[in-house]
Amino acid sequence: MVEDLRRRLALLENEVNVLRSEIEKVSGEARLIAEERNRINARVKELRVEAANFRDKRNALNEEVRGLKVMLGELRREYDERVNALRELRQRIKEHLRAKPSRDEESLKKEIAELDWRIQTTPLSLDEEKRIIERIRTLESQLSFYLKLNSMRDEISAIEKRLETLREEISSCKNRIAETIAKSQDFHDKMVERLKEVGRLRAEADELHKKYLEKRGKVDELRLKYRESLNQISAIRKIIREEEERKKAEFISALKEKIGKEALEKLKRGEKISFEEFKILAEQGKI
Repeated sequence: MVEDLRRRLALLENEVNVLRSEIEKVSGEARLIAEERNRINARVKELRVEAANFRDKRNALNEEVRGLKVMLGELRREYDERVNALRELRQRIKEHLRAKPSRDEESLKKEIAELDWRIQTTPLSLDEEKRIIERIRTLESQLSFYLKLNSMRDEISAIEKRLETLREEISSCKNRIAETIAKSQDFHDKMVERLKEVGRLRAEADELHKKYLEKRGKVDELRLKYRESLNQISAIRKIIREEEERKKAEFISALKEKIGKEALEKLKRGEKISFEEFKILAEQGKI
């Protein structure tokens, strides 16, 4: 029986060594998987931060585009208003020209100046002065046509200058909008690219975590078997130890019985016995 137990014990001890090696091996594999999973998760966090930064930049540019579009709308409204004003002014000039005096502006100014000079430098009768003043009023009435015409032409010139400025500002605003939209799209594309990478890595990390859990489950199973084997080893060793102690006790008991018989024979023959033989006989209650 003991030999069978010893053979079983040897098998279990070998199994324990194999299980210990397997536990170390699988635990090492689980650790490497966890490290790779954690590395990927760290990269995922970095990518999410990058994506958030790109999203914020894109949103800021989109807000800028909205502001530029408002500005462009205001510039276009002003441009349209100026064009309408220019059209109206040209129509007014066209209508105004229908009442154009027969004389040109310079001749009117010249005659008025001459008449003013005459009043200031020449003694005139009251009737003659009145006649000249009336003439000046008539000439100034005709000259007012040119003054109004020049005023409208100056206004046209100012509007045309402003329209040129507005065209440049509208063109510049359109270019800024196009450039800003392009930058926004670039940030959007980068954000989407990072998020796609996050999705890919997240799936990879999830797969690694699944493998990690499988490895940890296997480690737990191996450790359970390891503990069960250790318990069996402990139990078998206890049985072997008890059996050996029992056999030892039987051997000692038989030996003492033999020694006791031989000691009694010595006593019967009148021979001396040793102290040990005496002790054994005393234990057996034979003396």
